[in-house]
Amino acid sequence: MSTCVECGASVANLYTQYSKDNIRLTTCNRCNQFADKYIEHDFVIIFIDMLLHKPQVYRHILFNRISKQDGLEPHVFRFAILLILFEVYIKWFKLEKYYTAYDSQFAQLPLYGQYMYILSICICEFITFHCCVNLIIRFYYFLKNEKIKSIKYNYVSMALIISSFGKMLLILMVIWDYRQLEYSWLVSIIVLASNTEALSVYLNIPRFHALLIILVGILIRVCAQYVFIYLTYNNDVESLSSYLFSRSNWITI
Repeated sequence: MSTCVECGASVANLYTQYSKDNIRLTTCNRCNQFADKYIEHDFVIIFIDMLLHKPQVYRHILFNRISKQDGLEPHVFRFAILLILFEVYIKWFKLEKYYTAYDSQFAQLPLYGQYMYILSICICEFITFHCCVNLIIRFYYFLKNEKIKSIKYNYVSMALIISSFGKMLLILMVIWDYRQLEYSWLVSIIVLASNTEALSVYLNIPRFHALLIILVGILIRVCAQYVFIYLTYNNDVESLSSYLFSRSNWITI
């Protein structure tokens, strides 16, 4: 069954095809609007609506665009790999600009050593975030004393991956050779808002509840970054406060 992007009701089909280039969109019986208007829209329109955080576009992608399956959809999986590699590049960019001035030990590592270490951090935080969000969702329904409905947790991960498209906007700062990524927190807010909207749409829960789930996941991910760096990149420091301050450039939301 497909889903109406306007009200979330189930519909038998999204359109009726009369010929190769002649289709008629299905009208939802509940809201009397087209069940999925995005079928006839270009990718540019879909991307703009994602930037505007419209719930309809996430219903289109999660319920009507992605085929039913147990794992990650191949395109989403490739996008997840792209996000991780891009996160590696952003972290490396920050460290090249700032961090090497405070820590010569990292600067003396060979390039492949630096890359593999940052890649390990990004993979660790990615897995931690998605696992924690899925566990928090289980705990959320447990606290509400509700029976866990048919939630496919791979779709939760796909919702978070797709709605993290805002991270790609940071590439503009690199292209334009910004001396500081001082506005990167704006991109983090965009990603947080889109993650919240996507999770709220898929689980059909209030946005505030979805926001709390995401924030707890982010908090655990940041803690995991500190633990990973503390265990794997041990360097002599004068005090714990100076250690945490010197490591702050590693931490990203």
